[in-house]
Formats: sequence, structure tokens, C-alpha cells
Amino acid sequence: MKKSQKTVETLSRINLDGTELEYNLKRSSRSTISIMITNTGQVIVSCPLQTPFVYIEKLLFEKERWIVQKLDEIREKPSAIIKKSFNNGDLFYYLGKPYKLKLVENNITQKPKVRFEEELMVLEISETEDKDKIKSFLKNWYKSKAGELLVERIRIYSSLIGLSPKKVAIKEQKTRWGSCSSKGNINLNWKLIMSPLPVLDYVVIHELCHMKEMNHSGNFWGLVEAVMPDYKVYRKWLKENGCNLSIE
Repeated sequence: MKKSQKTVETLSRINLDGTELEYNLKRSSRSTISIMITNTGQVIVSCPLQTPFVYIEKLLFEKERWIVQKLDEIREKPSAIIKKSFNNGDLFYYLGKPYKLKLVENNITQKPKVRFEEELMVLEISETEDKDKIKSFLKNWYKSKAGELLVERIRIYSSLIGLSPKKVAIKEQKTRWGSCSSKGNINLNWKLIMSPLPVLDYVVIHELCHMKEMNHSGNFWGLVEAVMPDYKVYRKWLKENGCNLSIE
């Protein structure tokens, strides 16, 4: 049996853009070299075991502008993306607007319900101390609202564009806001219900246009722009704010 080679990890430094950058260097039996930047700003370089150090530094210098730009974007993002505790005051988004959670114990009705009062998302529930129950209900509530609205927007834009999907599924996708298969089936992420309506519409239009152009060519973006001339604004919003669309 062939013995697998271990991964060797070291912490290295390099001066980029006048600043000393610390990065994690991972050497393994892989055949290619890559640079990854995590959401927390950690730079990771993965490379084959025998890659010369001078080549690693050369690649980092070549990617200097990209690395600096990505790190700046991470620093500029709100640092207050705090894990939800499902207590009063937690921030939740609905159609692009932030609401503070207010828990109200209601033992009369067994079924939890959500209502809005100005800047508050009021959740009436029988057990306000049961955080797992609160999380589960809110997730299902969001999914239900997303299903209703996304199907409605698909219907509106399908009629406008002249393209109708064979099937629409509302899912929880880790890395995508939407997808379109070659069979004409469209998947949409339920978390879109937390974004402003024009952003949600942009994703719907994007996936519908993929039914005609299964790529990101100039023709594809031309189709998107014909329906939504300012789509770049909403595409940028999603890129910059998508990390806030979560109930975790």
C-alpha cells in the first residue's frame, strides 16, 4: 500500500504593498499551487511539497493587487456579524430591512407567529426560553415566505422574458443564490427573502436568462441588462452584503 504524504504547514511572512503579510503555507502531495483568503482574512498558500520558496514569493507578488484588495474588502465589512443568540435584540433581515427580535410569550395559541411593529420583528411563541424551537420556527417561517415570493417573482419575470422553468425549488444552498440546470429547472436560495426586493429580482432574472444562455458570456449579460438595466447595482449589493443574510 502506498503511504500518503503528509501536509507540512508553516507560518511565513512577506512584504506586500509596504505591509508585512503573514500567511499560512501548506505543502502537500498536491500538484498545483493556489492562494485562498478566508472570510476572516487569513491568507493560505497551498503548494506541492518541493515547490521552491522563491516561486511561492513570485506568485504572491504577482497576485499582490488581488490579495490587498480582498483583505481591504474584508476589513471594510461590518465586523458585527455576530452569531445569533435568539434573544431579544438580535438583528434579523426581511426584504432588506433590519429588524430587532422581540420575543413575546403567548400560551393561548400553540402555533408561533410573526408580526412586525416598526423596527421590531415580534415573535409570539409559547416558550421564549427554548432557543432551538425559536431558531427552527424562524427558519421555517423564512422558507415559507421565500417560497411564496420567489414563485410569484418567477411567474412575473417568466411572462416578461418569455422563458418558463420546468421546475422551481427553494433550497438552502451554501455557496449559491440560485442555479439553473440544462433541463430548465431553477433552484433559488430561501435566504434571498432577507435581501431587498430588487436584489431578489436580480437573482430570479439571472437564473431565467440562463435558460437561454447557459454561460456568463456577453450575450448572457445582455439579456439580463435588457430586463434590469441597473442589475450591476444589485449584483454588487449581494456580493457585499450577502454574508449578513443568515439566521445563524
